[in-house]
Amino acid sequence: MLNKVMLIGRLGADPEIKQTKKGESFANLSLATNKKYKTKDGEWQEKTTWHKIVVWDPRLADNMQKYAKSGTQLFVEGELETRQFKDSNDQNRIVTEVVIPRFTGSIKMVGDKPSGTKTAGNIPASGSDDFDDQF
Repeated sequence: MLNKVMLIGRLGADPEIKQTKKGESFANLSLATNKKYKTKDGEWQEKTTWHKIVVWDPRLADNMQKYAKSGTQLFVEGELETRQFKDSNDQNRIVTEVVIPRFTGSIKMVGDKPSGTKTAGNIPASGSDDFDDQF
C-alpha cells in the first residue's frame, strides 16, 4: 500500500511550534494550495484549499520555526492521516492532516522567500551545503 501526499503551497501563518512530553519539538502548519480554472462563461476563478500539516521530525520543526514565516512557499511530502477526537464541548471531531513523519517526510522551501525570512547563509552547518536539505 502507498500513502503519500505531495503539496506545494504557501504558509497561511507562522509555524506553531510545540513540545512533546519528552521535550521534542513538533510543528503545526497551515498550508494553502491554489487551483485556477475557467468557468462556463470563460471567466477565470481561483479556489484555495487549506491543509493541516503536522511535522513530527524535531529537526524539521526547529528549522520551520527558524526559517519559515507566513507566506513562505513550501514543498511538503508526507502521509495522509485521519484521526478522531473530542473537542472542549465534548463533541466528536474528525480531522485529516498531512503528517511529516520522522525520517521519511520532507519539507523544502521553494520559490520566493517572503521579506524578513533568513537566507541560506544564516542556516547552521549540518553536513550539507544545500539550503533545501535543511528542511
